[in-house]
Order: sequence, then C-alpha cells, then structure tokens
Amino acid sequence: MMFMSYSREYSNTIIKNEQVMRRGIHYKNEVKGVIAPQISSRQSWKENTIHNKNTNLTYSFSRAYTLWDYDRTFQQNAYISLFNPAQIHQAKIAMQSWADVANISFTEASADSSANILFLNFQRPSNVAGYAYYPNPGSFSPIWINYSFSDNQHPSRLNDGGGVLTHEIGHALGLGHSHAPHGYTQQMSVMSYLSEQGSGANYGQHYLSTPQMYDIAAIQYLYGANLHTRTGDTVYGFNSTSYRDHFTATHASDALIFCVWDAGGNDTFDFSGYKQNQMINLNELCFSDVGGLKGNVSIAADVTIENAIGGSGHDDIIGNHTNNILTGNGGSDQLWGNGGNNTFRYASARDSMTTSPDTIHDFKSGRDKIDLSQLMPSTDRVIFVDRLSFNGQTEMGQQYNEVADITYLMIDFDAQVSECDMMIKFTGRHHFTANDFILSTSLTA
Repeated sequence: MMFMSYSREYSNTIIKNEQVMRRGIHYKNEVKGVIAPQISSRQSWKENTIHNKNTNLTYSFSRAYTLWDYDRTFQQNAYISLFNPAQIHQAKIAMQSWADVANISFTEASADSSANILFLNFQRPSNVAGYAYYPNPGSFSPIWINYSFSDNQHPSRLNDGGGVLTHEIGHALGLGHSHAPHGYTQQMSVMSYLSEQGSGANYGQHYLSTPQMYDIAAIQYLYGANLHTRTGDTVYGFNSTSYRDHFTATHASDALIFCVWDAGGNDTFDFSGYKQNQMINLNELCFSDVGGLKGNVSIAADVTIENAIGGSGHDDIIGNHTNNILTGNGGSDQLWGNGGNNTFRYASARDSMTTSPDTIHDFKSGRDKIDLSQLMPSTDRVIFVDRLSFNGQTEMGQQYNEVADITYLMIDFDAQVSECDMMIKFTGRHHFTANDFILSTSLTA
C-alpha cells in the first residue's frame, strides 16, 4: 500500500483505509464474525421461515392502534396520529434499503392484525425521535415516530427524518444500537447515536439515511445476503443506473452518503460531477472522500466495484485486485491500479495537461493499458519519437528522469505551439511500446 506516502492529504480516511487493506481478510472476518453479532440483538423474524429462504414481512401504517395500547407500553399520555403521505413514502424507501442488502422482503398488510411491523406517530416533548421493538414472531413489533420533530413530519434522505426511519426499522428487524458499548459511529452504522466525526469522517450539514457497512454485515448475519441486488453493470453517483436516490447525484451540490451492496456485474463509481479534490478507493470495507465530504462513501464486505471516474479536482484514485478502468478526468490526479490488469482512460488532453499532469504510480507494462482511443480520430497515425518535432503529426515521446525516478509520456497532436499537448507521469523507469496503449488508430515507432 504505497499510495499513502504519495497522497496530497494525509487524511483520516487514508489512515483508516491503510489499516483495513493491511489487515485484509482478517478485518473482513472480524466485521462478519465479531462486529455483526455485536450489533445484532440475536432476535429475528427468521425462525418463521426455512433456512436460507427469503423472510417476507408484512407491515401496516396503523389505522386502529389505540391510546390505551400506547400507554400500556410507555405509561404516559401522548397524542397519537397516523403517518402522513411523506412519512409513508420515506418509510417504504427505508424498508427497501434493508431489503436491498438482506434476504428479506416487505409486503403491505391488508389489516393491522396481519402485520409484523406497525408504524404510528406519537407526539410529546421528548429527546426521543423514535422508538421500536425487536422482532416478536407470532405477534407484531410497533415502530413509533415522534411527530414533535419537524424532520419526522417530512422525512427524506436530505434530513434526519429519513435516518430515524431507517434506524427504527433496523430495530424492528433485530438490530441493536451500535454505539454502546462498542463506540461505532454513524460512519459505520445507522444504528449509532455517535456522530461520524468521532471516527474522522465529516458529512457537513448532511444526513445519513441508509444502512452502513456494519449494519449490512449485521442484517446479513441475521437473514443472509440479498444475492439478487444489482447483479448487472451498475453505475453509482452521476449517470447512476442504480434506481435508488441515495446512490444518485445529478448536480455538483448533491451530497452522497452511502455504503454500497452490489451482488455482481461490472460496476462503476462515477463522481465526475464534483469539483473538489476527492479520494476514491475501490477496495471492499474502505471509505472514499467524495464531493467535499470525508469518509462518506464506502463498500460493504464481499462487494467488488471495478471502475472509478473522478471529477475536475485533483483526485487520488486507488483500484483493487480486479481489472479496473480508472478515469481521473480533469485536475492533476494520482492513480494506483493496485493489482489486476488495469486500464487508465483519457478522454481529453485536458485530463492530464503539461501544467497539471496525472501520475500513475504502479503501471505494469504487458498488463496495464493507457486508453487514448477517445482523443484522436481513427484516421490519424501515431508515431513514437525520441524528440517531439511539432510538425502536425500526432507524436508520442518518453523521457526518464533518474533523479526523480519518473518517466514522462508526452503527446503532441498538432504544431500549434512548441510544447506537448498532454503529459502523463509514471513512477519508475518505463519503456513504452504499442502494446501499452489502446488507440483508435495505428502506432508506429
């Protein structure tokens, strides 16, 4: 893991990722075998089902739950009300976020009496935003939401109300609190009361509304994993094909806070719409700093994301053991393939200009590729030269700086000025050949 010493910012996220990647399988075993049972209450609805089969739960936005029933539980008076349309909409999104990661499903009941989970509001001055009961097979588990909180009246992924619903549904599914006594923060778990800042992350003024890394491990410990979720090629972030709002950004001001569970396909993190410097890490159980936030995107255990697309800032992009396609886009980016047969893709000369070139730190000739196919017409012929002539012919030159231990790849597309149009830096000594490139045209020496 050499990327740490080259990073522009020695951040908490990088330190955490370095520790995770160093421990490797041992950390994954800890997450699945130790942390997941810690968060689990060991109670679930699964005893009503056959092992390894989907657990279907029914729910109702209660129409008949009485004040007497509530008082019997809480032993104090409160105003009771039904869920409004905004609450119903967000509760269904929250249930879907749990069903996406675990082998469970939800069906709306025709009557309260046939529901496993009941939703209802209470209203009284309190610092308790919600309350829920653990699974109660043969009966039901109520979820109470405090309507005194304004975010609970109009919950969404953009306010705290969305997270409250996801948290309380987690209890009704069998998860306990993750902050006590274990001290896990909201960077790792929506079941925690502790701010993400306690573990070095920073969501700014934004809110968590979906299951996080430890929650996913814990709910899968109880019910098994959903192996049918997004098995195709899925894009997360900009140009998203996930069909989930919490995985989707359409504007540079959109905040993404998520841990991804993905069951297969060739998948991509696309953070191309952001202007801030980002750190994107494609390794499971690692975090990324995306869109100006810190430690706000992560990858669950047993999930592989193959590709990453950076934005217009100076990004650090770290691949994984698979065959990655890494696209830095604008800015002076630092790129690591980190194993596998990787492709470093460029769509414009502005992606790596002479004034702010990218650096590829672990390029392996014969294994990795530089994809320049989108930069030049297929009618062009590209030649390797010892010295650029700037005569209108598309030329590539390379030069090794022994003191810096850097190889410079220089590309000139025209004779407009006496300097190259594009430059990429490579750590170490390299002697590039045609086999190191993907082009839409021929390359000759």
